[in-house]
Amino acid sequence: MEIRQKNSLPWGHHVSRNNMFQAHIHHQFGRNISCPTTYVPVADNGVYRTPQPAAATPLRIKAGGNAADTANGAGARYVRLWGLNADGDEIVETLATAGASASAATTNSFIRLYQAEVYTSGTYGTQAAGSHAGNITIENAAGTEDWAQIQLNGFPSGTTGIGSITVPRNHVGLVSSIQINVDQTKTTDILILKREGILDAAAPYKPIQKMQEFLGVARSISVKFDVPLKFPQLTDLGVLAKVSNGTGAVSVDIEVLMLEAETGV
Repeated sequence: MEIRQKNSLPWGHHVSRNNMFQAHIHHQFGRNISCPTTYVPVADNGVYRTPQPAAATPLRIKAGGNAADTANGAGARYVRLWGLNADGDEIVETLATAGASASAATTNSFIRLYQAEVYTSGTYGTQAAGSHAGNITIENAAGTEDWAQIQLNGFPSGTTGIGSITVPRNHVGLVSSIQINVDQTKTTDILILKREGILDAAAPYKPIQKMQEFLGVARSISVKFDVPLKFPQLTDLGVLAKVSNGTGAVSVDIEVLMLEAETGV
């Protein structure tokens, strides 16, 4: 009888099982159903905010949502946010929803927001009943900029679709695979970009650089990198797309392994 040891599992299984304490995986999924003929972020609402540290801001849930998405309602009761603070460290905060009113602002101030999701709901979700009742928009506390949106999407999605992420301080990001899905009635161009030095406060700044480019994509593609793409600490990883005519739907799924490094890399 063959006996398999726990440590014989592939390394990816160990990451998923939290056996590698200095590594975690982000399956960063993004979608934009209205990509135009000029490059825009592959994100639900077409934006990925990248302010400099001096412009770090608290965030909140925007007014105008569904009345059922409230702290004691049938929809979303709490929403959890993931991003970076002005020091480049990852922060996580949970907000109580407030129905059609704006929520309270976060305690933390953000310079990046790469995921928001429904954390608790008043409904036991099924294929007929989702966990939130309306679109949930995250904005800056001043109410002047939308940052992200949890959309109904035909069926309540429960989370954002943001095809960009930023590597925290004292980490390195390794991209091992990219899945791209496109509107097959037209061709799509996709750029994978990086911008290092997100905490730089004055020129000279690190430039935005192309890491990968996919031109004239007319069908879904999946790319695996034997040697992963490396993104150093405090680096934006952004995905932009444009279509050949009109508007089109584009989605991306990027597997990013975040490794801790005490001195940064």
